Amino acid sequence: MKSFIKKISRDERGFTFLEMTISLVVMAAILGLSALYYQTTQVRSDLNGQVTQFVSRVRLAQSDAKAGKGGLDHGVYMKLNKYVVFSGSSYVEGADANAVIDLPGTITIQNVSLNGGGPIILFTSPDGETSNYGTLDFVSQDGSTKTITITQIGTVYY
Repeated sequence: MKSFIKKISRDERGFTFLEMTISLVVMAAILGLSALYYQTTQVRSDLNGQVTQFVSRVRLAQSDAKAGKGGLDHGVYMKLNKYVVFSGSSYVEGADANAVIDLPGTITIQNVSLNGGGPIILFTSPDGETSNYGTLDFVSQDGSTKTITITQIGTVYY
């Protein structure tokens, strides 16, 4: 019976140090790029989610004003890192009916440019219109921006 085991010469015994080093460097580069891509994707996802949530809450405030909920006007007050949905003809800090929504640390509200100035969008009852129409930006830490526009009749789009 012949032996099927081939003798391995000294030159064929595995990987050289250079080959292992190159393999590790390539794997580290791929891992680093993957992590960076994931982080960027997560920040964009946060931005899109927060904009969608904000627009939904602004539309709900308008709907509540149109429905005459509580016989009150309804609005949204904006700060750099949060916004507050409120009831009444003006924003009162700390009111029990306020719904405070904190933004993630990667997102801020900037460039608020509303008619009449100020950071408040107020929808009047019973027509749901606003005199505080204009634009504002949601900005992520990577510089991505989503501009939200509120029209005089209360239409919100982005």
